[in-house]
Amino acid sequence: MKRKTNETRNPNMGQAKQAKNDSLSHELCTTILSSNQNENFVEIEKEKTLALINAWEENEKAKAQTKAYKELCSIEAWENNMKTSLELDLKKMEENLEVEKAEYSNRFKKKIPEIEKIAEAKREKIEKQKEQKSINLKKMSEKLSATPHAYPPKTKTCGCF
Repeated sequence: MKRKTNETRNPNMGQAKQAKNDSLSHELCTTILSSNQNENFVEIEKEKTLALINAWEENEKAKAQTKAYKELCSIEAWENNMKTSLELDLKKMEENLEVEKAEYSNRFKKKIPEIEKIAEAKREKIEKQKEQKSINLKKMSEKLSATPHAYPPKTKTCGCF
């Protein structure tokens, strides 16, 4: 009976316990909800961080590719410049060789008449020697014909006698 009296005396006492229980369950639910929210928040933060890292990585890769492409283009431009420079040098050398060839050709063409003159002078000299020899032989032949015992002419067969 005392129980009844207690209940009758404080009718709100059961409600307070129920309210306490409700507030505990509410706190428990909010804690669970807040822990779920924290887990979701942490998961979202992880995903956000991973997305930022991936974006950074892609950006760095793009920068590296762009830098490499620029360097390759620079090397190709340098190569083309060097080739063009060498081709121009080669053309200059060929032109110089053509000029030198023309100069040497002119020098040799100028020497040809000189050589022909020298050769003609030598031919004339030999012709004169031939004519002189012929004249000398004719004179000797006339001399031999005039004196019958003079043939064969006295020639030394050996240099010491």
